[in-house]
Amino acid sequence: MRSIARRLVPLLPRGLASLAVLTALSSVATLATAAPATTLFEGVLTSGAGTPAADGDYKLTFRVYADATAQQPLWEEGPVTVKVTGGRFQHALGSSKPVAADAVVGAKAAHISVQVGGDPALPRQPLHGTLYALRAGGLACTGCVGVSQLKFDGDVDLGGQSLKAKNGTFTGNLTAGALSAASVTANSFVGDGSKLTGIAQPKGDCKAGEVVVGIAADGTLKCQSTAGSLPKDGLNTVSNGALSNEFTDVFTSTTKNQPIPDNTGVEAVSVVSVPSLGTALELGVNVQLENTDLFTVSIALLPPDDKKVGWVLCDPCGLKDAKQLNQTWTVKNPPKSGDIKKWIGADPKGIWTLKIKDVEFCVPQKPGNNSLCDAQKTLDGQLKSWSVTVKTLANSKVQATGGLVVQKGLQLGVQAKAPAACTPQTRGLMYVDDATDQLLICRKTGLWGTVVIYECGNKKVESGETCDDGNVVSGDGCDSACQVECGNGQVDKGEECDPKDPKTVGKCSSTCKLIKYGKLWLESNEYQWYPVPYPHATYSESKAVALCKSVGLRLWRDEPGSKTDVNWAYDYNNNHNLGGHDICYKVNSATSNQQQTHTGTWKIFSTSWANDIKELTGATNGQTVTVLNHLHHSGSNETQASWCDIRPQATSVQWSTQSNGTKSGMSKAVVLCAKGK
Repeated sequence: MRSIARRLVPLLPRGLASLAVLTALSSVATLATAAPATTLFEGVLTSGAGTPAADGDYKLTFRVYADATAQQPLWEEGPVTVKVTGGRFQHALGSSKPVAADAVVGAKAAHISVQVGGDPALPRQPLHGTLYALRAGGLACTGCVGVSQLKFDGDVDLGGQSLKAKNGTFTGNLTAGALSAASVTANSFVGDGSKLTGIAQPKGDCKAGEVVVGIAADGTLKCQSTAGSLPKDGLNTVSNGALSNEFTDVFTSTTKNQPIPDNTGVEAVSVVSVPSLGTALELGVNVQLENTDLFTVSIALLPPDDKKVGWVLCDPCGLKDAKQLNQTWTVKNPPKSGDIKKWIGADPKGIWTLKIKDVEFCVPQKPGNNSLCDAQKTLDGQLKSWSVTVKTLANSKVQATGGLVVQKGLQLGVQAKAPAACTPQTRGLMYVDDATDQLLICRKTGLWGTVVIYECGNKKVESGETCDDGNVVSGDGCDSACQVECGNGQVDKGEECDPKDPKTVGKCSSTCKLIKYGKLWLESNEYQWYPVPYPHATYSESKAVALCKSVGLRLWRDEPGSKTDVNWAYDYNNNHNLGGHDICYKVNSATSNQQQTHTGTWKIFSTSWANDIKELTGATNGQTVTVLNHLHHSGSNETQASWCDIRPQATSVQWSTQSNGTKSGMSKAVVLCAKGK
C-alpha cells in the first residue's frame, strides 16, 4: 500500500473562487497486483478569511500537464459535481474519464491543476507517486513515502518508540509519547508540565503595595507602586459610576434686563462671582442681548486675573440690523481675543466682569456744543442675562450619583458658622450648628433653615413656605408642600384664574382674580384714570374707545362735550387742564413720586404701579411698557396718541420717554381710561 499527500498554495480567484482557497490534503490509491483505474483525491475548500466554504455542490475540473508550463493537458476530467461539507470534499480521479496512464507515466515532471467552476484554474502542483503507480504490478518500494506526504486520520501508536528530529516543528496538541527535538511548537500541552525542563522562571519579588508590570531582560520582575497611579478623575471608574467628583455649575449675573447706553461711549457693566470650585475641566461664557443693534456693539470680558486688558468676545457682535444675541464662548468656540484655554486646569475663582459698549457713539461737532449729542442719547436694547458655566474636578466635594447607603450612621460636620453661603449652588447643604446643636439646611429661599420633620401642616408659616393651613392636602388654596396654589398653572377652588394658566395668562392678577382694569392711577376733582391692557401692536383710536367701553370706562378727550357720553370722557368744564400729553407729564411725576407744576390739581397713586403694570401686561422688570391716551389736538386721531414709555422695576417704575403721534410695534401697552366721579 502506498499513500501520497500534496498541498496546493492558497489563491484568491474571481467569482465563487474569489471566496475560496483550495488545499489538497491527500490522494490515496490502494494498489494490488492490478492497479485500479482511479485514485482518490481529497481537499478542503475555504473562504479568503480562512473559514470553510458553504456546504453544497461545486463544479470542479481536474487537469494533468507534462510540466508546470505545458499548454495542453495530458489528461482532463470535468467539470464534475463534487459535494462539499464543512469545506471538505473528495473525488475519485478517473471515475468519469479514465486516467491516461501511459501519458502520465511518460511525463517526468507532471503537474495537476484544479479549477472551481468557471474561474481561473488554481496554480499547478507537482504530481507525486500515486498516479505514477497506476501501472505498477505491485508495491515494491522502500522509503518512497516522504514525511511531507503522510496524513494520519487517527492516533499513531509508536509502540514505545520515540519521535525524533534534529530540528522539527510540531503544531497541534501533543498528548502522549516521548518527543525529542531541537525545538517544539504546540498550541497546547495537556498535563501538569512537571517534567518540562529549560523553562526560564522570573526572578525576584514585588514589595507590598507594588504590582508586576513586566519582566526585565535579565529575567527579574518589573514592579511599580500603586500610590499616585489613580488619576484625579478616577473616582467614577473605581466606584463603577456610583461616585463622582466632577460637577457642572452655572453662575448667573444677579442683574437682569440691564439697559445698554447708546451714543455715549458709556459701558454697561455687570459682574458674576465664581467661588473656589477646584480644577476647571471646561469653561463657557453665555451672553444674551435683546433689542440691540449688534452691528455697533462690542462685548468684553475681564477674568479675575485681568482687570485691564481682558478678552474681546465679539466686535461687532452681529450683522447689520441684527437685534438678538444668545451666544456661548468656549474653547471650541473661542472669543475674538483672549485665551479660555488658560483656565482649563485652573480654579476660576473670582469676579468675572462683563462690559458692553455701543462703539458708534456721538462726538460733538463743535467744542462745548453737545446739543446734537444730547438729543441722540438713548438706550440701545438691554443685557437680558449672562452667565459663567464651569465643569470642574472638585477638590472639596464628592457626589453620589445613586442612593447612598451608610451602615454605621452618617456624621455631619459641626460648624461655628455656615460652611458656605446659601446660594442656588449650595442648596441642600446641611451642617450642625456648634452653639445650638440644630441641624441646618440651605433652602431655596437663600437662607439657612432648621430641619424640622413634618414641618408643613403645623399651621405655622415657616422658612420656605408661603402658606400653612394645617394639612398637606392640595386643592384648598395651600398645597401639600405648603405653597400657595395661586400661580401653579391651574385654576383651583376659590380662584377665578391663574397667571400661569395659558388660557388666562395676561388676564389674571397675582391673587388669581381676573383683571378687568388696573388699580387707580390718577384722580382729579371730576375723573379717575385706570390702566387697561391694550393687546394691539399699533394704536387705533376706535380700538382704544372699544377697549375702555368693554370694562365700563371711557377714553379721555380734552375737549368740551357731554358728561353722559358713552364713548368719551369729555372735559365738560372746558378747562383744558389735563390734555392727552399732559397725562404723560403726570406719569413722569409719579415715577419719582413728585408733583410737576401743571394746570389742575391731581392725586398721583404710584406705590403699586410696578406690580400693577406687570400683572396687566405680563412685562418683566426692566421691560418697556407703553402708556397710551387720546390726543387733545383737533383733527383725525385714529392712528395717533399721546404716549409715554416706562419700565417697571422690582418696587418702582422707571421713566423713559414721551411723545405725540403714531405709535406702533408695541408688545406691552396699556390705555388710560377715565371714569367720572
